[in-house]
Amino acid sequence: MLLSEADYAMLLALSKESNKTIGYLVRHALKKTYKNKNRSNKELVAMIKKGWTFLKNPEIPIDYKAWIEYGRKY
Repeated sequence: MLLSEADYAMLLALSKESNKTIGYLVRHALKKTYKNKNRSNKELVAMIKKGWTFLKNPEIPIDYKAWIEYGRKY
């Protein structure tokens, strides 16, 4: 996940104030915002596997190394 400098700074400040990791804050926000009670875990796992299949065999090649290096700038 790539964040803007402002978003990263906000998360860093919140993590220090709450004594929680940035990862914890992001996971908590995702669960609180996007949790879908209408889907079973089995359905969610199937969706994830389908997505990984696309990432392994994309129609348009993805330069993962460039994305990783871009994310490391911050």
